[in-house]
Amino acid sequence: MNGKVSNAAMQESVHELEPTRGFPEPLPQNENLIWQGSPNFWFIAKRVFYVKQIAFYFALIIFVALGLNFGKLSQTELILNFLLNFSLALTAMLLILGLSFLISSTAVYSLTNKRLVMRIGVVLTVTLNIPFNKIESAELKKYPDGSGDISIKLASGNKIAYPHLWPHCRSWFFSDPRPRLTGLKKVENVANHFAKSWGLEAKEIKTNEGKNKSNNDIFVNTKEIAL
Repeated sequence: MNGKVSNAAMQESVHELEPTRGFPEPLPQNENLIWQGSPNFWFIAKRVFYVKQIAFYFALIIFVALGLNFGKLSQTELILNFLLNFSLALTAMLLILGLSFLISSTAVYSLTNKRLVMRIGVVLTVTLNIPFNKIESAELKKYPDGSGDISIKLASGNKIAYPHLWPHCRSWFFSDPRPRLTGLKKVENVANHFAKSWGLEAKEIKTNEGKNKSNNDIFVNTKEIAL
């Protein structure tokens, strides 16, 4: 092997070793996968990196530069200046879109009848195991197109570091990071699955108090991807 392996290919190779897609270990016999999905890359670009606003900013800068230089530079110089500014803006936009694609293509959100599992990370793969009994509340944010996010407030005493979560977390909650299922296409369907599974697990917890339960602690499993 010549070592020139793309990041995407390496990610795929590592994730093929998962016993169950999105999970670092096989599911227990009493646990079933209810829903699994990934964020949409365009929603990541639009709502995490504000690609539309950045595009507008670049367009404004380009046309302001043209206006300020009009009459001072020759037509050829104006065209060259425009092409230079446009190429820089285009490069920045492509980088944002590429990063958004990598974030969305490497993330897998999994919902079982016991917990929420988030496998996230581009270079450093992080698997977050969040049992339902460690969740205090959840909040749905729905957009007019039916897409949206589901953010989760963890029960007191439980915390996941903000750098481990970003961008799969609610913005600005640095002291109390809140995991978030980001950029879901049909967010209401996912929310219904989440609410139903969470409710059933809450009933089971109440009727099985004092018994040992598997997957009952929040843990972070990390795996570095060699580049």
